[in-house]
Amino acid sequence: MRKSKQIIEQAQRFALYLFFISINFEVWDPFNTNGFFSVSKLTGFIYLLTIIPNISNYSKTNIIKPFLLPIWFFFGLLTFVSIINVNNMHYDFFDLTIFQNIFLFWFLINHERKERLVLEKGMLSFALGSVALALLLFAGIGIEYEDGRVRIFGDNSNIIGLRMSISMAILILATAQNRLKLGKARFLLLLPIPIMLRLLAETGSRVAFISFALVFLTAVVLFKTKRILVKISVFSVGSIALIYSWIFMVKSETLVQRLLQSYNEGDLAGRDLIWQGLFPLIESNPILGVGKTGYDNFTKITFGSLSSPHNVILEVLCYTGIIGLIIYLYFLFRVFNKGYKNYKTEGLLLPLLLISPVFGMLFSGQILGIKIGWVIFAYIVGSSVFKQHQNQCISGLHEYNTASKDLAFHR
Repeated sequence: MRKSKQIIEQAQRFALYLFFISINFEVWDPFNTNGFFSVSKLTGFIYLLTIIPNISNYSKTNIIKPFLLPIWFFFGLLTFVSIINVNNMHYDFFDLTIFQNIFLFWFLINHERKERLVLEKGMLSFALGSVALALLLFAGIGIEYEDGRVRIFGDNSNIIGLRMSISMAILILATAQNRLKLGKARFLLLLPIPIMLRLLAETGSRVAFISFALVFLTAVVLFKTKRILVKISVFSVGSIALIYSWIFMVKSETLVQRLLQSYNEGDLAGRDLIWQGLFPLIESNPILGVGKTGYDNFTKITFGSLSSPHNVILEVLCYTGIIGLIIYLYFLFRVFNKGYKNYKTEGLLLPLLLISPVFGMLFSGQILGIKIGWVIFAYIVGSSVFKQHQNQCISGLHEYNTASKDLAFHR
């Protein structure tokens, strides 16, 4: 019995790592199933199969209700508003992708509850998957260029760039803080950074470049250590590395041109036109929005095709109005606040750093249907909430023991 339990736990752990790696290939559909069985969906299904034997352990809600309740309320409101705005052209009122991602968020947090640091190892697995993605650029596998910007297996250039930004932060922090006790071998994790920078530059993603710069600067400034010489060394090495990264990145003509367009012309790659087109929809339905069905119908009529606003705040406002936006922002506040508190109490920097690329996805991309966003949310919550709860329990036990001793002494 004990051996079978260990085998199941090993399978769950392996499936989790495999899933984290596959997020880098989220839209790759090697079996040509029209997206029904992309690589990440397949590995996600495998992960689900492994946790079914003890699903009760993965569906616990104690301690994490403050994070689950607002996001489920948001999804319930989204579904309700979508139902009442069903039309002849668009009647898909149930967003299966968001539904699955909320369950993923839930299960991953509870996996951390079962096994401390499993999400930390999962994030490292994700970063190694990004290394594999960067190597494809040099191998010429799955590569195509659109307007001078690289795409791999048809994936969006911005999300590829953001993945590189996130993964480089993971590799650098795994080396600097060494929470996984990898020894000197951890310095090998820094070797792929140049090729990852190259891929980030090739995507021409402005939001990814800005996110990486902010992550790097924040890491150098906020890195905690009791030794002043280590702090000076980190600042010096970080400054040199940042200068090198800048020189390396500006060699990309596409990226430099796009950055200059943003600075000189305020160019937003057409996002501003979409945002202006959505304002009448928001003004006419400010309280509850029009749901996904109403939004799809409006964009089809206004723009001639289904169009993403490339801004999650606007997207949520269109879907669920001010009420839904308040609920969603409350969820984000709970998550981000947990990451900040974890840095203050534990010195864990990565959850705080990952907020920067998340903001990039929120204000210039997608996150509701993108798995890496939900994985980051789960990592931020899981890496802090159980540790803090454990500390509170230990503190309470200590106070109880002290009180018991005092009572015995007085007796």
